[in-house]
Amino acid sequence: MKAVLFALLSALVWGTAPLIFKIGLRGEVPPLVGIFYHNLTAALFAFVSILLVRESLSYPTRDLIIVSFGGFVSGLLGLLLYYKAIKVGEVSVVAPIVASSPLWASLLAFILLGEAFSFMKLLGTILVVLGVILITTSR
Repeated sequence: MKAVLFALLSALVWGTAPLIFKIGLRGEVPPLVGIFYHNLTAALFAFVSILLVRESLSYPTRDLIIVSFGGFVSGLLGLLLYYKAIKVGEVSVVAPIVASSPLWASLLAFILLGEAFSFMKLLGTILVVLGVILITTSR
């Protein structure tokens, strides 16, 4: 139940972020500069939080490299594409398309991690794809 609560709170927070990004990118800030400040701010707040809760920074190198690579993929590549889309497109169209990421996560988890892919997951994935199609064609 905790996982669902955290996921819902995460969705709420991430649901408000596109509006903030759009407002910030309306001016002259290029997407790459926006990503730099986005990640710098996140890193600073994370570092202060680590210090406050007295969390260790010493973990297996392999795990840290994998997490860092995930940061590169999502924190640079994903955000760059997202910021470019937000800068030139409508938030009400871009955000739902980006929210189709569970489709890719589920598919890749099935292929690469061997996670189960049930009928309900397939149905949910189809609904996500249909939702994206409806939103993008409603313009």
